[in-house]
Amino acid sequence: MPELNGTKLLARNVAAVRRSSALAVEHIAGNPVSTRLESGVGNCFPGLECDLRNLERRFLPYLEVEFLGFQVAPNVGRELIMPVAVDLEGVERAVAAGELSEDAASVYRDIRTAISANRLVVGIRLSGTFGILGPLDLDLLEFDGNAASGLGRQPPDLWTAVRMLTENTPVQVTFVVQDPDDSFVLETTRARYLDDNGALSAVFLPGELTQSLCSPWTHDFRDCGCFYWASNHPDIVQPVYPAGTAPLDPQPWTVDVAWQRRARQIAATPPPSATTASAQPLELRHYEINRRWQELHFVIGRRETTTAFKPVEQIGRPLPDLPTLLAHLRYAAGVELGVAQEYLTAAYSLKADDDASLGGKPQLRDDVRATRAELMRIAVGEMRHTRAVNDVIRAMMPPGEFAPALRVARLLPPVQPGVDRPVVFRPADRAAIEDFISIEAPSAGVDGLYFDILATLQNPPADVQPLAAAEWTEAISSIIAEGEDHYQTFLDMREWLDGYAESEYLRSTNPPRPSPGQADHDALQQAYVQLLENLHAGYGKGRLAGAGEVNAARVAMIAEIDPRAHAVAERGKLVVFDEINDARFKPIDPP
Repeated sequence: MPELNGTKLLARNVAAVRRSSALAVEHIAGNPVSTRLESGVGNCFPGLECDLRNLERRFLPYLEVEFLGFQVAPNVGRELIMPVAVDLEGVERAVAAGELSEDAASVYRDIRTAISANRLVVGIRLSGTFGILGPLDLDLLEFDGNAASGLGRQPPDLWTAVRMLTENTPVQVTFVVQDPDDSFVLETTRARYLDDNGALSAVFLPGELTQSLCSPWTHDFRDCGCFYWASNHPDIVQPVYPAGTAPLDPQPWTVDVAWQRRARQIAATPPPSATTASAQPLELRHYEINRRWQELHFVIGRRETTTAFKPVEQIGRPLPDLPTLLAHLRYAAGVELGVAQEYLTAAYSLKADDDASLGGKPQLRDDVRATRAELMRIAVGEMRHTRAVNDVIRAMMPPGEFAPALRVARLLPPVQPGVDRPVVFRPADRAAIEDFISIEAPSAGVDGLYFDILATLQNPPADVQPLAAAEWTEAISSIIAEGEDHYQTFLDMREWLDGYAESEYLRSTNPPRPSPGQADHDALQQAYVQLLENLHAGYGKGRLAGAGEVNAARVAMIAEIDPRAHAVAERGKLVVFDEINDARFKPIDPP
């Protein structure tokens, strides 16, 4: 089957998405899924994908700071807090809204005036509540940390101290200004780094968490393998097409080559495979990588490219009014539930790790285990999408009128115009994997459904509140971006299983559905209905108030759904989910 609609490269970091919205840019090229923190090798400073120390640069509201180090004696250092920028517009808005006192605003203005006059401003005293260490008053001119234990001990350094400050608790910083000497005391609260949706706060700019990463993480460590190699840096790639575009016969160019190969010329024939023995070193030498790193090509969709990337155009049709938008959102939630059911059925159709037929076949066992784990991960991802869609519905509806959307779609959105299909329960055979690839493909199936919703939120009709629509464009954009991850993962599954007969990795190539009244099947249905009941109660209460019920539903996935589904599968039957005769959960048709 040909890959559908090309490569989709979207901005997956919320700071970039917000910036594009502020600049009225309808589409921006972004990052591969490997740049997400959950896909990274390391997510702490100095890190391979980000530097979390940069969060503390904004621990004071409306203020950007750096930590200024200096020596007071041989091998004795100190750190001070140095303001570098003030969001004065934010300060004035906060004062007007009654969120900031005039006294605090006056301090911000004085700091801004001093910085603008190129006067040195430093914070020399920091007071606040430092997590488990409790309230402390730190004189930064004397503070050097200590290794003591127990009550009364201090943080080991200034960055750790700032890191430990409890969110939304009072903080007091004494600033001094030189030439002429002056001082200010800022009393405020420790800033929040995440917003109410759990996303990075809007105060952080695109690239801010990576701007301090050092050069070795970028292009060095040729032989670090998986120990220090950032996940968004490739090892094996497919080479650049000779003229920048695919030749008439692209097959020879599917060869796997080393990304850091020494031979960098683009020729009429493909370079040798990374597995081909050669008398010359295949990769750049250690000293060469520092001199020639700029010759390494960008890689998109596993292939090197030397031409400008042209984003896949997102074509969405804005919906005419709020009722139509809500109908599409409710259907979208049903689609997420429907594909999640299909993926769960496929996952339980795979042989268990202890299946005797996998004995002595470690590669097959690993491929089956990986496929099962990824199917389960994607199914959980679809459940997260269901919650996100419900949050959007709640935000769009008048207060008190929200009803959770938990009805499974009767038909899935078409991957080609006019060609849709019902939810189908079947094992993870080749045909099923191909359908999963199609439904998750860029600009098709589930993806295409959300483009219309996104276009509506970006260009809201008259009966949709613009501020509410703008707030939730990020949630829908995130769902679209994660769909690319699902699509790429299903492509990987196809590759993993392609070399095996279906009978080698499936419990059965044609498992029968359970007969009505079978105890294990009935227990599975009861557990699934209870899961929906918990979700319905939790979604109905809201994102925060309903946390207990939503968590209960998550626990049920492991404690209730999983063992009952295993019991059905181990008996040689297909795991299926019956249609529920309840108005809250019965199937929903496309709008």
